Amino acid sequence: MGSMKTKTRVIGSISLLALVLLAAISWADAGGSVPDSRLVGQWQGKDRFGGMSYNEIVQKKVTAQDVDTVLNISADGRVTGRIGGGELTNCTVMANRGWLGRHLHLKTDFIIRGNIVGAVVPGSEGGTHVITAPFNLRDSQLTGTVFAIHNWTYPYPVLGLRVK
Repeated sequence: MGSMKTKTRVIGSISLLALVLLAAISWADAGGSVPDSRLVGQWQGKDRFGGMSYNEIVQKKVTAQDVDTVLNISADGRVTGRIGGGELTNCTVMANRGWLGRHLHLKTDFIIRGNIVGAVVPGSEGGTHVITAPFNLRDSQLTGTVFAIHNWTYPYPVLGLRVK
C-alpha cells in the first residue's frame, strides 16, 4: 500500500517538474530586449482614443475620437513616437510569450512598456502616464491595445492599436 502512494508521489513530482521545464522553455524568450527584426521601423495609423480614465470621460467630457499614432521601433528595442498629442518616452518593446504561450493563445507576441507624456487630445489628462501595449504582428500590421496603468486599479484601455 505504501508503495502505491510512493509511486503516485513520484509520478506527480515528475509531471510537475516536466510542466515547470516546459513553461521555462516556453517563456525563455519572453521579456527579451531585442525585438523581432520585422518590428524595426516606423509604424503609422489612425487609432481610436477612448480616454485615459473613466473620470476623464465622465468629468471632462472627453469623447472618443480618432488620433494619429506613430511608433518608431529601433533595433535595440527602444520605442519612440506619439499618440495624438502625447509623446512616448522611456518605452521599450519586448517579447511577451514563448511558443507554449502562443500555442495556448496566452498573452500576445510582443509588448511595449513605458510612458506617455502630454494630453493625447485637447481636454484629456496631461502629465505622465505609465502605459503598456500588448500586440501581435500580422500581415504587416501591429494590432493590440494601449492601456494606462493607474495605481491600485485594473489597467484602463486607452486606444485600440492598429498601425502599418
